[in-house]
Amino acid sequence: MLYGWAGNNLRIDLSQGNIEKEEGDFKLNEAYLGGRGTCTKLFWDQVAPEVSPLSSGNPMIFGTGVLCGTSAPGANRTILVTRSPQTNLLTYSLMGGFWAPELKHAGYDNLSIFGKSPLPVYIFIKDDIVEIRDASHLWGKDILETQKIIRDELKNDKLQTLAIGPAGENKVYCSSIEHSTGASLSRAGVGAVMGDKKLKAIAVYGTKDINIAKPAEFNELCGKIHKKSDRLRTFVDNWSYERAGLLEKVVYGNSDEFSPMENVGAFHEEFLKKHRTRQISCYNCALRCKHAILLDGHYSYVKCVSWYSFIAASKIRDLDFAIRCYQLCEKYGFDSLSLAYLIAYAIDIYEKGILTKKDTGGMHLEYGNPDVFLTMIEQIAHRKGIGDVLANGIYKAARQIGNGAEEFAIHTKKLEITIYPLQNPYINIVQCLSDRADMLKLLTAVPQHYTQKTKEEKEDYINSEYWLYPEEYKDLIWENPDPKGGDYARLTTFTSYDDMLIAIADITGLCRFWTGFWPFNPYIVEDIIKLVSYSTGLNIDEDELLKVAKRTVLLTRAYNVRLGIRRKDDSPPEKYFYETTKPPIQLGPIDRDIFNKTVDSYYKLKGYNKDGIPTKQALDEVGLDYVREDLVQRRILADEENKKNRD
Repeated sequence: MLYGWAGNNLRIDLSQGNIEKEEGDFKLNEAYLGGRGTCTKLFWDQVAPEVSPLSSGNPMIFGTGVLCGTSAPGANRTILVTRSPQTNLLTYSLMGGFWAPELKHAGYDNLSIFGKSPLPVYIFIKDDIVEIRDASHLWGKDILETQKIIRDELKNDKLQTLAIGPAGENKVYCSSIEHSTGASLSRAGVGAVMGDKKLKAIAVYGTKDINIAKPAEFNELCGKIHKKSDRLRTFVDNWSYERAGLLEKVVYGNSDEFSPMENVGAFHEEFLKKHRTRQISCYNCALRCKHAILLDGHYSYVKCVSWYSFIAASKIRDLDFAIRCYQLCEKYGFDSLSLAYLIAYAIDIYEKGILTKKDTGGMHLEYGNPDVFLTMIEQIAHRKGIGDVLANGIYKAARQIGNGAEEFAIHTKKLEITIYPLQNPYINIVQCLSDRADMLKLLTAVPQHYTQKTKEEKEDYINSEYWLYPEEYKDLIWENPDPKGGDYARLTTFTSYDDMLIAIADITGLCRFWTGFWPFNPYIVEDIIKLVSYSTGLNIDEDELLKVAKRTVLLTRAYNVRLGIRRKDDSPPEKYFYETTKPPIQLGPIDRDIFNKTVDSYYKLKGYNKDGIPTKQALDEVGLDYVREDLVQRRILADEENKKNRD
């Protein structure tokens, strides 16, 4: 009997209309466990780097973590691995909700979608029933309409659905894939890939059980972890207010497009009292991190930067306005972070005279005007007017506009950045060195917060049941951070290890909120090892689990190295080397010498050479000899060695 995994994978070719059910590969499961690990390996094996993102050869590989669908608290993450049309790199996106557990209960660990349908379709999965169904009647409809029509059509209110809206249909680079519970697969244009395939939605319903190798031990540990979450749940209950206070201090504009947000806590609390009906969670999660907001008769489920991206970008200090913008993101299928940035960017270069009314169809662009933002959202979703240019993402749009627009287009690896200041040394590291070009995939609580706590608070934390790092890391939190980043060795030590911890969460399907994004994380590595062992029957230890994580991280990096990623790409925009942040807190400029030493330090810890390429030794240590052979054959590693000899 197979334990832990559902045991089957689906492969669908939309070009041919073929559906294949494949038995899972146990050796693959053992080497990569699931989630991001398995999906990345499947992508490497099946997709040559010469395949372009918007082509039939670029698949969308949806996966479930090895703990998804079980009673493990917070194990609910869906992973999508694909090539990004915006960054042109291998990218991955994760979301919570209920979709991944549902797919697993239908009997499948992974779903790979290849090809392009000639006509709009959606996929219906109900246990052993898998169908490609006509979606002509859904094309052009928004996401909320689409989800309702599919539920009514299939007469099943319990369906878990992924869908794109007009933004995805029109291959907008900041389009998302939305789930029905306020969760989405976002960043880097994953919705555009789905739209390019003429795939409107994927609806799943499952009734099967997942077998657990040692159910008594598994359930006992799940109960302990759940109880351990009490302190974090209290923190999250007050999160919105603390979040407001945090942003009040640190979000004062990391570019000309973003404005300070001062004293936001009070008006945030007032808004919640008026419009929040309850707090909600994803599958098997007690944290209640999402706020159910009822505004204008429509529910939105909001958390994190979705609250403030539009406020910071528009300079409109109004949460009613921000939620209306977010509602349009849910309706049309947008990555709210990138969308807010793009509109602010357009206003910025309009004020500088680079864009004119001729470019905007006569529309006057200005901050502080809600109509400008609401109109621009519509235009980008439907690729109308200037929205057709902005829909191509910050990097390509700036080059289409020209006339100096490139100078003001702020991005890393061609992806719009977050609203946090890159002059902060730690934010700079996690933004620039993330292989997803997104600081949110490397950001964690300890290096972000606990190096700045009092001595008593630090002692309390490192001696608590929540400490998740090796014992020797306890010596790294005592000194306060250097505002210039001179403590880069400490920061890269944490960040390199965090990269492994985050990969473990992505492989097992655990939400990052449970594993270290916030303080008081209920999971430590020892807990995850036991749950994986109890669920699958595998005899796995800490070294092996970390090796699986490193294998996944190196595989992602190696694929992107084949696509041309090098040290020059792991860098902030040039302006941050000579500009400071705006008041009330001033940071920067980034010290170039310190930054170069930071990159050297991180590369050494990751097993990269000086140009950011994984070394032969690092690859061989985790069983990626086939990757090493590929890089040598392509003369990527060989060329680097020859260069060293010449030097």
